[in-house]
Amino acid sequence: MAQRFSKPFYNSKEWKKIRDYIIKRDKYLCVMCGNVAEEVHHNIHLNPGNINNQMISMHESNLISLCKDCHFKQHAQKKSDEISEGYIFDDDGYIIEINNCTS
Repeated sequence: MAQRFSKPFYNSKEWKKIRDYIIKRDKYLCVMCGNVAEEVHHNIHLNPGNINNQMISMHESNLISLCKDCHFKQHAQKKSDEISEGYIFDDDGYIIEINNCTS
């Protein structure tokens, strides 16, 4: 699910156009497992600081087609890596140290 800051981006005509292009480029297949691609993934994840950087948000070199399962796995791995490195993203996409988290 898109974060609050990125919803306008994902609803834009420009994103929908590049998303369709990436899925066609990857022949409608998940580049990880070969199943039908349903989503386009940003290798460098979007955050409030980079969403307006076209080289990250819209450039085809940062985008791949994935099925829902592989897309979920990519984000789960990213969160796992962040936690193991001592940092996580808060709900607004900002990096915070685990030590500074209050739950």
